[in-house]
Amino acid sequence: MTRDPGPLTADDLYEMALRSFGREQCATAIAYADACLKLAPGHVDAWLLQAEVHLLEERDTAALACLTRAAAITPPSIVALHRLAAHYLRLGRPENALAVAEQLKNLQPDDPEIDYVLAVTRSRSGRHGEAFNIFQRLLRRDPDDAGSAIEASWLALGQRDYRRGWPLWEHRFGAGITPAAVHHLPFLDGSPPAERKILVLPEGGHGDIIWATRFLPGLKAAGASVHFLCPPPLSHLLQNLQGVDIWVENAEELPGYGCEYQISLLSLPYLLGVDDPSRYPPPRLKCDPAFAERRDALLARARAPLRVGILWSGNVDYGGNADRAAQLSDFLPLAELPFVQLYSLQKGPPHRQLIEGGLGDLVIDCDDFDFAETAAMIQSLDVIVMTDSAVGHIAGAIGTPVWLLLDTFPHWYHCFEGDRSDWYPGMRFFRQQHPRDWSNVVRNVGEALKGVAESRGIL
Repeated sequence: MTRDPGPLTADDLYEMALRSFGREQCATAIAYADACLKLAPGHVDAWLLQAEVHLLEERDTAALACLTRAAAITPPSIVALHRLAAHYLRLGRPENALAVAEQLKNLQPDDPEIDYVLAVTRSRSGRHGEAFNIFQRLLRRDPDDAGSAIEASWLALGQRDYRRGWPLWEHRFGAGITPAAVHHLPFLDGSPPAERKILVLPEGGHGDIIWATRFLPGLKAAGASVHFLCPPPLSHLLQNLQGVDIWVENAEELPGYGCEYQISLLSLPYLLGVDDPSRYPPPRLKCDPAFAERRDALLARARAPLRVGILWSGNVDYGGNADRAAQLSDFLPLAELPFVQLYSLQKGPPHRQLIEGGLGDLVIDCDDFDFAETAAMIQSLDVIVMTDSAVGHIAGAIGTPVWLLLDTFPHWYHCFEGDRSDWYPGMRFFRQQHPRDWSNVVRNVGEALKGVAESRGIL
């Protein structure tokens, strides 16, 4: 005879929900969690599990609702508050995240992990000095705290404090943020590079690499023999670079080059003690002349005199892309200007928005270019209007006027204030007033385009 186990408890139902979630049976997990919460409305873990299910199913608003309920239960759950702060940041709501972080701080004032959350939320809310001071305190407590060092480096560099910023940025190696190192070569340890054969490794995204190649002549001027391992997608664009003695196309061939040390491309500013961007002009890029016939055909399709290139999203795999990217629809008010012809330079998955938009020649599609062809197209346009991505570095290096639309916590290259770039003379900034709201930014761009048209006698 089987013993009757009796009615299921809230914890029993939660465990059943957890097992269902582990099997990716999301609807069942939600149902069991709901049953758990019917018996025990204050079951924090059940609310958190429901939030995880909604996140897996990309229901951000539902996840937020569950997290706010979990965080409102008394006594407060530290785990729920941590997750709520992180989700607010994910949604581009730093002020809400900051309020939660301050609640955490009141609950556990001596917890360094909470201090880190507090500093991150303050930095994203524009309180850069306060955030930097907290990160500094964390580093005094633990000099090997790579996370705090990296965050502090962004804040220092974004405020043009290069003396403090570059050494902090070197802590990224402690957080596992490293280039694809060559195992048999030691890293240059700060010793003079003169008369050394040094392999320079690419690091970061394509934009990071394009930006940092400006420092290769400085390494050569310091007496090094510069061997540059160039990523294949950039080899055509970068083939006119100065400061490179040997181009390395395949790391497996390195033993034949006799290199003595390796260094990351993004460590060159620290090695060279860079403190004045004007001393390091943008790299010389190649604009593919073989592309001229196709480019001219695209230009001939223009229905208005002012040719404006647009790009609304960078690499979707970049963790901060949701904050820095817009949608094609955000840019469409520019198509309302009768003197403007838009050219899309968009690549990757966001290009689908143009394909599905049915806009015809209101936005002329320039997809399927390699970087050197994109450079040639950019060179032939009047203005580039875009959110932050590698194409901005190409336009900045070529010298075509590029207007960068920046979020409220932009990459440190673009600093936290000002409307002109320190690194690219032809780059102008249009900054958000509120996270993920591009309406005022695009409106200001439209007014600026009217000014360009007037100066050229178009209006």
